[in-house]
Amino acid sequence: MIDSTLLDILWVTLCAGLVLLMQAGFLCLETGLTRSKNSINVAMKNIADFSVSITAFLVIGYAIMFGPTLSGWIGMGAPFDLGDGTPFQLIFFLFQALFCSTAVTIVSGAVAERLSFRAYILISAMIAMLIYPVMGHWAWNGLEQGLSTGWLGSLGFVDWAGATVVHGIGGWFALALLLVIGPRTGRFNGDGSVNEITGSNLPLTALGVILLWFGWIGFNGGSTLALDDRIPRVVVNTCLAAAAGGVSALFWSLYRERIPRVLSAINGTLGGLVAVTAGAHALSPFAAVVIGLLAGPLVMLAEAKLIQHRIDDAVGAVPVHLVAGIWGTLAVALFGQPERLGTGLDTLSQLGVQLLGIAAAFIIGFILPYLILARLNRSIPLRVGPDDEALGLNVTEHGARTELSDFLDVLNQQASSGDLGLRAEVDPFNEVGQIAHHYNHVMDALEEMSAKTQAIVRTAGDAIITFDPVNGRVTSHNPMAEQVFNCTALELIQSDLGELAPQLDINDVWLKARLETEGKRLDGEIFPLEVAMTRASGHGRSILIGTFRDISERKRTEQALINSEARFRTIFENAALGLALISPDHRIIDANPALLGMMELPTDASLGGHLADLAHPEDQKEVFERLGRVIAGDEVKEICEVRCICSSDVTIWTRMAISRIALPDATTPMVVAIVEDVTQRKRLDDKLRLAATVFESTRESVVIFNADGRVEQVNRAFGRVFGYRGRESRGMELKLLLSSRYEADFFEQIKAHLDTSDHWQGEVMARCKSHDLTVMWLSLAMVRRPDGSPQNMIAVWTDLTQLKEQEEAIWRHANFDQLTGLPNRRLFQDRLDQALGQSRRAGGKVALLFLDLDRFKPINDTLGHQAGDELLQLTAQRLEKCVRKSDTVSRLGGDEFTVILQNINHGQELTKVAQGIISALTEPFELDAGEATISTSIGIAVFPDDAEEQEGLIRAADAALYQAKDQGRANHQFFTESLNQQIQQRAEMEQGLKQALEQHELFMVYQPQVGVQTGKLLGAEALVRWRRSDGSLTPPDQFIPMAEESGLILPLGEYVLRSVASQVAQWQQAGIAIPPISFNASPRQFHVDGGGLPELLKQVCSEQAIAPSSLVVEITEGSLMSDPESAISVLDSLAEMGVDVELDDFGTGYSSLARLSKLKIQALKLDRAFIQGLPLDRDHRTLVTAIAQMAKGMGIEVVAEGVEEDGQLNFLRRLTCQRAQGFGIARPMEAEQFADYCQRISQQERSEQAPFIPELAYSNP
Repeated sequence: MIDSTLLDILWVTLCAGLVLLMQAGFLCLETGLTRSKNSINVAMKNIADFSVSITAFLVIGYAIMFGPTLSGWIGMGAPFDLGDGTPFQLIFFLFQALFCSTAVTIVSGAVAERLSFRAYILISAMIAMLIYPVMGHWAWNGLEQGLSTGWLGSLGFVDWAGATVVHGIGGWFALALLLVIGPRTGRFNGDGSVNEITGSNLPLTALGVILLWFGWIGFNGGSTLALDDRIPRVVVNTCLAAAAGGVSALFWSLYRERIPRVLSAINGTLGGLVAVTAGAHALSPFAAVVIGLLAGPLVMLAEAKLIQHRIDDAVGAVPVHLVAGIWGTLAVALFGQPERLGTGLDTLSQLGVQLLGIAAAFIIGFILPYLILARLNRSIPLRVGPDDEALGLNVTEHGARTELSDFLDVLNQQASSGDLGLRAEVDPFNEVGQIAHHYNHVMDALEEMSAKTQAIVRTAGDAIITFDPVNGRVTSHNPMAEQVFNCTALELIQSDLGELAPQLDINDVWLKARLETEGKRLDGEIFPLEVAMTRASGHGRSILIGTFRDISERKRTEQALINSEARFRTIFENAALGLALISPDHRIIDANPALLGMMELPTDASLGGHLADLAHPEDQKEVFERLGRVIAGDEVKEICEVRCICSSDVTIWTRMAISRIALPDATTPMVVAIVEDVTQRKRLDDKLRLAATVFESTRESVVIFNADGRVEQVNRAFGRVFGYRGRESRGMELKLLLSSRYEADFFEQIKAHLDTSDHWQGEVMARCKSHDLTVMWLSLAMVRRPDGSPQNMIAVWTDLTQLKEQEEAIWRHANFDQLTGLPNRRLFQDRLDQALGQSRRAGGKVALLFLDLDRFKPINDTLGHQAGDELLQLTAQRLEKCVRKSDTVSRLGGDEFTVILQNINHGQELTKVAQGIISALTEPFELDAGEATISTSIGIAVFPDDAEEQEGLIRAADAALYQAKDQGRANHQFFTESLNQQIQQRAEMEQGLKQALEQHELFMVYQPQVGVQTGKLLGAEALVRWRRSDGSLTPPDQFIPMAEESGLILPLGEYVLRSVASQVAQWQQAGIAIPPISFNASPRQFHVDGGGLPELLKQVCSEQAIAPSSLVVEITEGSLMSDPESAISVLDSLAEMGVDVELDDFGTGYSSLARLSKLKIQALKLDRAFIQGLPLDRDHRTLVTAIAQMAKGMGIEVVAEGVEEDGQLNFLRRLTCQRAQGFGIARPMEAEQFADYCQRISQQERSEQAPFIPELAYSNP
């Protein structure tokens, strides 16, 4: 006995459940592939064979298969013997019993729809008790003990899960049984052709395949009998072979039949599963795929061979289970891995053993059963009778009626009874029910037609009488016959044709379709009679059917018609409308005077031509076609409007009504055309149509009010805009279409205006059906009658919503900061002006707070502009939370904010607000780029305490802000008198600087730059100075910052550039050799719009006729890094002009050489703060050395500012610093002195004197 664990038992139990699921798969597969009349029988056989096979296998089959072997040929166990009864032994029995049921079920599908139920039960027991156990003993005896004691197994035969033992046995037995019982009735024709028998439910069949595939995992996987590492290989190989078989079979059907057959994919998949079953444990995944790929086409070929030999396998069991099983058994020897097979045989030996196993299965599964079944069939017929097969085994075998059998019963009953009212029962959820439904419809129509026919005969206005064709006696009649011949039914049935119509002969009357003769009533009265006779035959007998019509009235009518014709001619000649009588060949055969006059023809003229000839050439085709349809009888009447050409070539519009008529004297139908001149109406219609088109197509909403002021008509645009549909707005007054805020006097004003001028327009709030209000422009116009009274009022509504939104967007763009959404400088000034005005009227106070963010620039430079923008947005949100909703928070630009506080009573309120703002902005900001911390400085000024005008209040708050910054930042300062004095001084200086620019009080001085190594003059820096009219000098560090803050830096920068350029031009004209002159450019000057510095520089150089390369631009690093993208553009423009750029005061900002390497910079100017500590200060030495080395690596020159000592110069010389500038070299000098200096240096260079003498550095030339 195999040493099994609880997990092993659990695994086998689970797999047994999966194998049991295969029974459901077989049931779905086989019932879906058979016809519905046999589906219950097929399902019943599946259920029955499962029960019978398990019971039979328990009784004796298990003992024969796994009992103690008799020389390896048969088991000698006792009936009902399940071994030692251990859990493993019990579940092993169930697992093998399910294998046995699988072999039996295979036979069920193959012989479906013809094998009797009793015979199948007997066959199931035979397989389970004898055939399958014997073959299983030969191959698998001892399996539960881990041994191979059967004669075939001991030779090394390998069949892992029964490709031969289970599927081969089932396939061989099915083939034997098919040969014995033959094909289904009608499957094969005498001429060799084959009739396809379609299954009842292919989707159910596909479901069965999926269930089988899933169950096959347990079929193959459970054969390990243990939960071990072989299971994954077995399961994977099973699925791969199935998929490969389905694919190859599907492509095979596409190749052979040009269509993807469903059964091909189904049988190919099953073939792959069967084939891999023999060696699933010993194959590589690749080998499993190959086996599956070959199994699919083999199944298809086998199926074709069976049909060729007229073997009718209902579900393809033999090709799938027998042929694929044989291939899988042989493939074990070809593809099996020897170490996994464990037989110790080489490939050829293994192949021989596998062939021996197939032969053994052939003998026990086919030869023996065929002999038994053939003998049994002669004594006990295995197949049902032809009638039972035709009716269906559901009914004949089980008495289970189906909807189809019930339907056929209804047809038979109706055929025998002739009852047209009998109907089939309808089940709307199946195909037979749908057929019954349509059949009932046909019977309804037939019954209705029969009833109609009877009703027609019964209620017909003519006498209808049937006669015996031999003697002419009346056999039946309708009620009208009694009335026509003025007799009773009894009198009429006793008469004959000669009595009713004496002039008719019974022998030839039916040969004439219709004739007129004389009739005779039974009272002797003679009357004109119209007769139509016909002969009808059926069921070997015939009758004469006669229709008799009393035409006395018609004869009187004909005479009246003659009289009417005379009257018609009188009317025709005198009619006001044109009339024309037209023949079938389209020619006018008669025309009245009105038509002739319309065509401007004489009254005695004869038209004679075609009616279409009167029409305009472009309309002739339409007249011809319409006339043709009426003449042909396709239409009774045709009406059209066409143009006609008069004899004077004048074109008129006419309305033609063409009708088909029958004239008494005409053999064929004629046509009359009524022609009306509609020229005037047509012109009016065109005008109305144009007005209607404009009315409906205009985009504006148009409403027409009646004289009572109520809506009479609206266009489509009105419905679309106001939301009213159809006639919903009909009867509404104007006030209902406007906002309810409009009072009665508003409408009175409109009325008065309309009474005087008939027009009114204005902007209104319109009310839609949804009660939404929309801004619209309403134009009203009065339409008056000839007497001046109001007839209509026209209202045109133009939607102003988009215009208002655009105005709002423009206003917001002009008044609000786009980044933060706060009021900008423009709106801030407006709000401040309003606040001051309100304060003057109410007597309150207004506080103005100026805020500047501390440490914002480093964050903007290090984290990037996007982080800076995010910081400004969050700052704006915090500021708004710190003040009231009635207060105003604004952003003036950059990191400058303002707050307007109204109705301030105490200074403590301002202190509290300021401290709150400082606290709020001190809290860290969580940005996408990281955490940032800032603070703010606040300047506070109060109206009217500190200033009484807006401009003064702004200056006061600004001064207080600078005071706060000077106090160490992160604090607030109120405006004081000392600050007031500073403001006044600053204002005076600002005014003075303006005058200085106008009166040319500014002048330039030039400080030389020499080569550190050579002492040669390499350049000079132009510095601006201010000498007032009183002769006093104002230091640059006082007026230049003030110019930056006041905005005067732009005119000041332009003044400097023009002064330097003019001076350079003068020197060049005088022949003085001067080096390039550098000048300082302001950050605002550098980033100004409209071309900025490059454009100004180009213009000035052009005006002075100097090369741009003779000038050098100096700019601070902060100016470049505040907007790198703009800086790159400006630097590129300067480089294209040949202008060098030097970075001034390098080292005092936050830039790095790595960032500056991306900019086109020619030189760095080391700030004097780093030079002053040289050469003694260690930190300064290290920093200057590092900057010089890195600049050298990037090809950027280094200029040292503030050189005053020899030691500094010697240190710079060792660093290979290129240029030096400072009091130690030369002080700044005015233009004349600098020109002399340049000439003197030039002379020294020509005389080859020493390039540089430090002792001369402190003496100006």
